[in-house]
Amino acid sequence: MAAFAAAHLLLLAATSASSTAAAATTFFSSNNDDCELYLAPSHLKDAASHGFGLGIFTGKPIYRGEILTDLREVLIPLYDSSTLDDTHPPLREYLWPSVGCVPELAVHTNDRQKAFWFGGGISSMAPCTSRGFNVEISAGGNFAGAPRWNVLEDLEGVPSRGDPSAGSYSYRHGMTYIAVRDIAPGEELVVDCSDDNFDHLSLLNEKRRNTYKPNDDSYMCLDNVRIGDSQIANAGKGLIAAKSISKDDVIMSSPVVPIHRRDLFGDGTGKTAASGINNYQLMLNYALGHEDSDLLLLPYGPFVNYINGSDGSARQKANAVLRWHKTGEKEMEAPRRLQFHHQELFSEYAKTVTETHGKGLVIDIVALDKIGIGEEIIIDYGSSWTKAWDDHVKRWQAPSDASTYHTADQWYNNKSLNPNPEILKTVQELEINPYPDNLQTICYYDADARIERVDEETNTNFALWDDDSLPHECMRPCNILERYPDPEEEGGVLYTAEMMHFEGEENFWFCNMKSGKHIARFVNYDGILIVDKPYSHDIFLDQAFRHEIGVPDDFYPREWLRSKVRRRSEEEQPTRSSIGDEFRRKKTNVVISRKAPKEEL
Repeated sequence: MAAFAAAHLLLLAATSASSTAAAATTFFSSNNDDCELYLAPSHLKDAASHGFGLGIFTGKPIYRGEILTDLREVLIPLYDSSTLDDTHPPLREYLWPSVGCVPELAVHTNDRQKAFWFGGGISSMAPCTSRGFNVEISAGGNFAGAPRWNVLEDLEGVPSRGDPSAGSYSYRHGMTYIAVRDIAPGEELVVDCSDDNFDHLSLLNEKRRNTYKPNDDSYMCLDNVRIGDSQIANAGKGLIAAKSISKDDVIMSSPVVPIHRRDLFGDGTGKTAASGINNYQLMLNYALGHEDSDLLLLPYGPFVNYINGSDGSARQKANAVLRWHKTGEKEMEAPRRLQFHHQELFSEYAKTVTETHGKGLVIDIVALDKIGIGEEIIIDYGSSWTKAWDDHVKRWQAPSDASTYHTADQWYNNKSLNPNPEILKTVQELEINPYPDNLQTICYYDADARIERVDEETNTNFALWDDDSLPHECMRPCNILERYPDPEEEGGVLYTAEMMHFEGEENFWFCNMKSGKHIARFVNYDGILIVDKPYSHDIFLDQAFRHEIGVPDDFYPREWLRSKVRRRSEEEQPTRSSIGDEFRRKKTNVVISRKAPKEEL
């Protein structure tokens, strides 16, 4: 199970308007004084008063239109939290609303306002703005028509529902970004978003480039590793050495965000989840923690989800360990927003750490022994994790539908289960040969759809589904009423569909369509998806494994441990920290739409 990660080889798949084949650029250097992907203090965050700490820099040219395929991120969803937007803990700064960005994840829950996603790497570390950015999510924007594989589940290596590892990790490892202009060596990656609107090119001027400095602890190279197939059974992908690594070498580094354990339990208020749904968020499996502490640490550096834990055998023993990053005088004397490893947090209570914005910590992954090229990087998940996993396997009982269940992506892309994926079934065909019970048909249909006419007697709105009105953002349940040839495309198919209202659509202006029935014609294939019904996916299984990754002994300071801190009276209990509130930048309880001009948001 790949539950924690480090960085790896950056592979850029270059797209070309004159060629259908994508070129690939290997993105690591064999010269130890060179680095082609690295973390370094972000002068842009300082100049724009936008976050703090480290950014991601390229040491090699990236050209407009190149897709950063191996900077792809694992999509880790977080659902139904009642606290993230209201209390705005540091974790909220690293989460993105699913609606309007990755709506495929939002439909997995009944409350789309409380559907978020996390991906370590660009989405967490890169400054984001609506002007002057150099990369964007590859599904939209200036490069229309990019494929949906950036949110597609893995089509190989996913466990069956009958396996004890079912639902214990994210099945989506394809979130990618595309360069919207040429990016020079030394430039920081800046991603498109609507949370801010600074122009980093005008802000930085001569400081636009930040060249890698091999002997500076503030510069952390990510060229040592790459992603490959794990050597551990049923673990999927793993982190593989791309270079020969010596004992005590720092393999890579990653910043971490503090999380209170309660924020990953139920709805965050202490209430348990609904019956049949796992009480813990999937994110728990990606966090570091100690069984005697309420403080969890979520690594959010590039490729944060690929390093596996030892299976206990001599063949797969740990060859790397987690250690705190060493802070140099230069970093300690840097301006506030350029600092990234705040050792003063070690003397704070755990609760205070989880509520403090604008301060963070950095971990190093250090080699315990010599690691050869091609060997997998493995850490020890700890005795508590191992015992929890062994107990989980012993008491595991496969769900009753384990022999027939497939997620929507697994079913849709399996020719033996779905021989004609290019043809979507009408309601009449579904009466004869229905889809599996856990699947539903979803259509893109927004509130600004072009209404052709209204039948006042039946209160029915007849609309023309317009592919030219991109981006379509609102996914809603729909019924396919009719299928017919596309008169403008040989072999193409169009559909007429009834677009259904759904609970909570009034919370999203681009979804809140007029009352009554809506029938849309000329819906094309790209406007319809087969997705999982709410709460039916493996990750919601109440028996799916949940446990944080254990940290080494003495990794947590005594102030973070429950048993080491003397019992305090109510008056002595730390209250919510206001430290760093000026570092809050995420817009909460706000629905962002790509249809609205970003400068007006």
